[in-house]
Amino acid sequence: MMDPSEKGMQKTTWLYIALFGLLIIFVAGFVGVPYLSNLYLHADRPRLEELTPQQLQEISNMMALYIKGRSVLDLINAVLLIYLMILYTRIYRDTKTIFSLCLVLFSFTLLLYSISSNPLLIWLTGFQRANILGIFNFFPDIFTTLASLILVYLSRQ
Repeated sequence: MMDPSEKGMQKTTWLYIALFGLLIIFVAGFVGVPYLSNLYLHADRPRLEELTPQQLQEISNMMALYIKGRSVLDLINAVLLIYLMILYTRIYRDTKTIFSLCLVLFSFTLLLYSISSNPLLIWLTGFQRANILGIFNFFPDIFTTLASLILVYLSRQ
């Protein structure tokens, strides 16, 4: 049983948490709503024609660095996920449980995500200057959705 001073201290703690939460909601609303409305109004496409040639060159350099970094990280992720898939397959052979089978499927789905999100895939499948966006851009999101569904299934068991 709590004495009255402990109850008062507990109420004070919840009051501070509630006030802090309201402050965060207020700041997020104050900053976020104008930003999101501005983003929504200009969401149709980036206005590259309004940039100077120097700004376009900077964006091109940043994109090249981004693509190289993504390629390396996706390759590292693919190797790690192959290792995990082998490990979970061994566990599944020993235990024959649905949980371990779902872990195999989950790691396989993440491996497909890692492969399909790698910029090298676009390059290997015939990248042309005007064909930057295509069907391959949707594959990583599809695999993320599948991985999430596997986790939802495991969580509901």
